[in-house]
Amino acid sequence: MLNFQESANKIDGYINYLKENTNQPRALAKLFKTDSSCYIYDTGTSKVLNCSEFEYRILEKIITGKIDEIVNLKNEVSEEEYFEAIINIKNAIEEDDILKAGSEFKFFSPGHYEELDDELDNRVRQIVLELTEKCNLRCSYCIYSEDYTERRSFGENDMTEDIAKRAIDYINLHGDKEKGIAVTFYGGEALIKFDLLKKCVEYAKNTIKDKELSFSLTSNLTLMTKDIAEYLASVDGFNITCSIDGPQEIHDSSRKDINGKGSFERAIKGLKYIVDALGDSAADRITLSMVFNRPFSFEKIKKIDSFFKNLNWLPKTISKNITYPTASNVNYGEIERMIAEKGGFPDYLRIWSSETYLNKVKNSEDKEFFLRDAVESIFIRIHQRTILVKHIKDNNLNACCVPGGRKIYVTTNGDFQICERIDGSPVIGNVYHGVDRKKVKELLVEEYADKSLNDCKNCWASRLCEVCYAMCLKNEKLDMRKKRFYCNATRKNMEKYLILYHKCLEINPKELEYLNDIKVQ
Repeated sequence: MLNFQESANKIDGYINYLKENTNQPRALAKLFKTDSSCYIYDTGTSKVLNCSEFEYRILEKIITGKIDEIVNLKNEVSEEEYFEAIINIKNAIEEDDILKAGSEFKFFSPGHYEELDDELDNRVRQIVLELTEKCNLRCSYCIYSEDYTERRSFGENDMTEDIAKRAIDYINLHGDKEKGIAVTFYGGEALIKFDLLKKCVEYAKNTIKDKELSFSLTSNLTLMTKDIAEYLASVDGFNITCSIDGPQEIHDSSRKDINGKGSFERAIKGLKYIVDALGDSAADRITLSMVFNRPFSFEKIKKIDSFFKNLNWLPKTISKNITYPTASNVNYGEIERMIAEKGGFPDYLRIWSSETYLNKVKNSEDKEFFLRDAVESIFIRIHQRTILVKHIKDNNLNACCVPGGRKIYVTTNGDFQICERIDGSPVIGNVYHGVDRKKVKELLVEEYADKSLNDCKNCWASRLCEVCYAMCLKNEKLDMRKKRFYCNATRKNMEKYLILYHKCLEINPKELEYLNDIKVQ
């Protein structure tokens, strides 16, 4: 039992202990509150611990490097509460090894150890085939459109059967035998080359025998026919991502064809074809992909929500992903100035999806989560994070995969790029010579790590980071200003989702147990 008649020397001893046993001058951690509780997320261990309001204030002093000011808090509570709070923090430091991260940070990156070759040789899990550069639509927000100056315009090139087969042979040779492999069809509009798609499917099925094989397609649905839908449904493990933005007036405002005519009627007919063809498996094999375009409003999200809920032939549990358009010609300086002046912009999707998710957790009988994926991807990152007994200095290379490892994007001419999401991706090889390992290691992995190190070692969210190459490359090079813009946004979002996640845990923890079973690709 603590003697609460401790002398000033005893107080000084506790303060000195905190100085000596936490990372100074700045311990990496994040304090946050829900409506009913206070928490600390510790960067070094990824642990989240409850704390009292007064412990929260002491921890705030430690995290901001103002340990000497802790003594000034002594008169705000009873002597007993003061010593109890310090003892509790001391015990957490000793038993949970918190507040140690920051000083010895380094990246645990495949580019820095010998297993890189194994990753490239034996762990490829997805190959994305750009069957054609052609598209029958001219969506206003498309990265290939005239408004998007950082990427080429729509081309006229098609992938040859020889290049497609070589790409499939590559993943057959280097694919992951344990986790299986996926062949994804992309464009342009992939269904323009449906005959080639069929040949690829049959070739893959005939040649890949020792690995679990799956297929997927991203399509705007306007070329979908009953026969095409029935073929896709007949192929085991074939999933379809369907690009449709909502009701007709919203969809047609952005998704027009070459002649400027809206594409909704053709797209919704295509969606009906594929839903009917898949039957009972439609909910598991279809994902709806929506782009939430300007003008932004909560009323617009409500209309999209209502539209899909009222399609009585659409499975209620079908996955729905919704994102903002890819930004073009971003003036980061202007955005940073506006954020500084106005405190940021309303994130309609995050606010709507967060409120919806929280309401569904409160009402566990309602299983239909519209925009659930907008929350779920970050919740998975929080829920499935690795929690360490002791802090370590090794950190993942943000959310980056190994370029040419987990996924390869194959262009129509057979070049390898990192993935279809990266506008400024460098070429890292081709179907004829494979992956350029030197380029992957030096240009991407090592350069990314070296340039990011100082930023990341001072970031409380480094172990929860969702930043990857897709957010950081411009004209085939790492753009640190672009990266820092997304780093700032990620930290702000992660703090908000940590709060939301723990609100859900407080209300109904069983409703989050399903996150245990979701496999992260």
